[in-house]
Amino acid sequence: MKKWITLLLCLPLLLTACGEKRGAEAALRRYYETVTSAEVTADVTCHLPDEARTFSLQCNYAANGDSTVTLTAPAELAGLTAVISDDALTLTYADLTLSAGRLMEISPANCITWLLRAAVNGYVLEAGHETLEDTDCLRLSYDTTTPGGGKVLCAAWFNADTFAPCYGEFSVDGELILSVRICSFAAQTAAENTAGD
Repeated sequence: MKKWITLLLCLPLLLTACGEKRGAEAALRRYYETVTSAEVTADVTCHLPDEARTFSLQCNYAANGDSTVTLTAPAELAGLTAVISDDALTLTYADLTLSAGRLMEISPANCITWLLRAAVNGYVLEAGHETLEDTDCLRLSYDTTTPGGGKVLCAAWFNADTFAPCYGEFSVDGELILSVRICSFAAQTAAENTAGD
């Protein structure tokens, strides 16, 4: 009997903790629903079977339009730019423009836009708090789908105070494909756009 009473007394505390977690998750989603554009710099690592390759890039994200991603490192690829429009990809370098066709899978070119869109449209599988490099973060795992119908698990860490993304991991069939360390993030929201008019 005492065990049941103790359990019943603890239940409101557990429900409060769940409510706070869901409240933070909902607030983060509401914030990203208002983000119209963002400038992001990041280091992206491709986890290949035999090696890992890291790229530095600058992303100009547009919630409703074309996003551009420009490689800044390694030096031999610096300046290569990808334009992401819905699920289509165009590559440009100097005066050369090449249509790369439909973007069917997760890649370094679209992983930042993927992460930011997952914050709005992804199905949340897990939510919690973690400390990442001395930053209190909300950690969310999203179930997302590629244009080709494949499943991608996106785990994302967001600053708990500002909601800025800090880190992300993308996995397919339980295998880590890409990891993203966000170096800087500056977003424009719909409210800021309206205030500027």
